[in-house]
Amino acid sequence: MIRRRFDNRAEVGTSAMIVFIAILLASSVIAALIISVGDTVFARTGEDAQVSSHGNKGIINIVVLEIFALGATDELHIVFDLPFIEKALPEEDLIWILMCEGVSGSGSNILYFDTGHFGFATTLDGDGLTSLPVVEFKPGDIYRIRIQLDECDLENLVSSKKVNLLIDIKGGSSSEKVLRIGDSPYVGKDLI
Repeated sequence: MIRRRFDNRAEVGTSAMIVFIAILLASSVIAALIISVGDTVFARTGEDAQVSSHGNKGIINIVVLEIFALGATDELHIVFDLPFIEKALPEEDLIWILMCEGVSGSGSNILYFDTGHFGFATTLDGDGLTSLPVVEFKPGDIYRIRIQLDECDLENLVSSKKVNLLIDIKGGSSSEKVLRIGDSPYVGKDLI
């Protein structure tokens, strides 16, 4: 004879297992959804950063900025490097503008501009004006250039506080230096 007893312990165990499996499935679906959203957000952020970043990402580091010559044609001597550019920079992508306030022929104050590119820049082996000009600037190298001023007369300025040198890297950043000319400029005077 077989006795049958009703025991509901197996039903409780089976119900607990079903609930546990349901929780595992729900949590794995939620985790997959969170990972998918995170991946999408980070992918879009990376695309935005690539689109909005500058091509050259560089700045110019001026090591020396001094008066090289005074007289009929004033000259500035600049020693610089480009420490943060990613790749070689063509010389035509680097320009300079010098702004100064002088006196016009009629005696009134006028703002003068000299501008140019770095086509005559050389390594430290050259003179910065005529011999051994570079075609492109490489990261980590040090260069020099002598800038000849046609418009600005450093000895006859209205205000020595209003002389600015702006250097611009195409696709990169601009750097502005306020030059300390003083009341009596001389050859070799440090301007920064």
